[in-house]
Amino acid sequence: MSLLGRLIGGRYELLKKIGGGGMAIVYKARCHLLNRDVAVKILRLELVEDEEFVARFRRESQSAASLSHPNIVEIYDVGEEEDIHYIVMEYVSGGTLKDYIKSSNYLHYEQIIKIAIDISSAIEHAHKNKIVHRDIKPQNILMGQDGNIKVADFGIARAVTSATVTAVGSDVMGSVHYFSPEQARGGYVDEKSDIYSLGVVMYEMCTGEVPFNGDSAISIALKHIQNDIIWPEKMDNEIPSALKAIVNKALEKELCLRYQSINELIADLKRAISEPEGDFVTRNLSSDMPTQAIGPIGETDEIGRTHKGSGKSKRAINLLRFIPFIFLIAFLTFLGIKIYRANFVTKEEIVPDIRDVSYDEASELTNDMDIELNIIARKNNRDIEEGNIISQDPKPGDPIEIPGTIDVVISLGPKTIVVPDVMGKPEKEAIKELENKGLEVASIEYKNDDEYPKGVVIRQSIQHGVEVLDSTTIELAVSDGPTFNTVKVSGYTGMLLELAIQSFERDGLQKGEIYKEYSEDVPQGVVIRQRPVEGVYVEKDRKVDLWISDGKEPNYPKKLEITLWADEYDSEKVPIRVERVDDGSIVYEKEHLVEEQVIVIPMEQEGVVDYNIYVDNRLKRRVTIDYTKKEGG
Repeated sequence: MSLLGRLIGGRYELLKKIGGGGMAIVYKARCHLLNRDVAVKILRLELVEDEEFVARFRRESQSAASLSHPNIVEIYDVGEEEDIHYIVMEYVSGGTLKDYIKSSNYLHYEQIIKIAIDISSAIEHAHKNKIVHRDIKPQNILMGQDGNIKVADFGIARAVTSATVTAVGSDVMGSVHYFSPEQARGGYVDEKSDIYSLGVVMYEMCTGEVPFNGDSAISIALKHIQNDIIWPEKMDNEIPSALKAIVNKALEKELCLRYQSINELIADLKRAISEPEGDFVTRNLSSDMPTQAIGPIGETDEIGRTHKGSGKSKRAINLLRFIPFIFLIAFLTFLGIKIYRANFVTKEEIVPDIRDVSYDEASELTNDMDIELNIIARKNNRDIEEGNIISQDPKPGDPIEIPGTIDVVISLGPKTIVVPDVMGKPEKEAIKELENKGLEVASIEYKNDDEYPKGVVIRQSIQHGVEVLDSTTIELAVSDGPTFNTVKVSGYTGMLLELAIQSFERDGLQKGEIYKEYSEDVPQGVVIRQRPVEGVYVEKDRKVDLWISDGKEPNYPKKLEITLWADEYDSEKVPIRVERVDDGSIVYEKEHLVEEQVIVIPMEQEGVVDYNIYVDNRLKRRVTIDYTKKEGG
């Protein structure tokens, strides 16, 4: 049965199938509530009656939902609808790492290391949360179009407990090409199993093929247990020795020879970027090295004969013979202790509380402890100042291996929101719009209203356009129905007056006041605006007022007359200056003979303008000229 086009959970519309396996099918979907693309994984319908598969499907959602990391696919929602079990997760627009390896003729070693570090970072976060993925393979690693790596599919992940001992047979999980030897044997599975699987992925990125292949799953699994990996001869000069050594150590059969933690692997990968041919990857000591016996120490006949008669001298000579061996045993013991401490003894510190501390201050504190801060996200927070740390992992007071890493989330400070206008909108639509903006609807009051129909918002406690903090509460009042018949006001702007009046009768409204005003943009006789506005509900037969364009505002040139009286001035010539009052600009400035008596200045401007008239640099008077009127001067 096809599910394409179906709306799941009332909000996720399934658009197309983008992947699938034996347990589930993955669809690209559209979340209509948050208006974004998501991926929806749906348990195959033929498996919904199988309790084991349902439990595994639920475990995937629980495992992944407990993790928050930029290199792990984020889980948004989980649900059941009829016989459909689904997980809603982040949609990554690119393909899988497997697709990328197949399509690429060659991966540069720096790119391989970067991808491996991103995958390791995701695995490290899972391991810190006591979760072993158990199915690391290129098919479960997504590559966004921006190159960002996302680890997905925690369908067979488990918490690190005794439950990680897997029975041989049908319960052996994962893809056989990426099995660890202990998975193939059905033995104990822990974090080092993920390291082996990642080693297989790195080998495949280097060579384009998996290290072990065969005709059946059993033959491949046996090779993981028994065979050593072989590097293709053609790759000898293309793979840096440091990267090859890292892959070899990750693919060790014995757990004790493998990397003991993902942090060790990350440290070597980072070092390999700057030292691709470096010899820094250390081999761990095998727990199965045979015990070596030291043979008996013989005595020469000559010495025996020489000291045959003296018991004390014989014992002294025997003691001298043992002194070199005592020093050798002491040296080997000292060397063994150093190797043991270097490889098996970890230093621990107590994680400090760096919450609500600036990132720079926290870095200074943790650097002294040989702890690195890793920013995994930046989020708005109304309580934590911008630049300070919101949360940390591990938590304060927990032990941490040194050197170590603390994942932190940094505050972007409070998020502000511009309140939208929901007046006149249906209740559900208004609530959805407010919540999508990040506001919280605290309460809704229902009251009778004669202007709006039932179910329509008639008041909001915060006026639209006001800027408030994220998660601010807002109260609404919703109409409980009018006491009269209502109609919805249509839009009449842009209509000729006669057509608008005809539309009133059709809509059950009446003509109100008609006002005229000049307009540079709207032709004469066309409606500029209306009251009530379009879209609101009003009582039937309500009068609608209209503003009609009277065309462009007329503009008539004027003449400004200035009279000069000879007895007012000492000189024969005087400067005359005319300035606009509104902006101080000079529109006329010239010297005139006093004997001219009447000075006539042509004026050509627009609207109604106030002028200051200066004669002989003294303000003589202020005049107002209305260019819109034809009469007058």
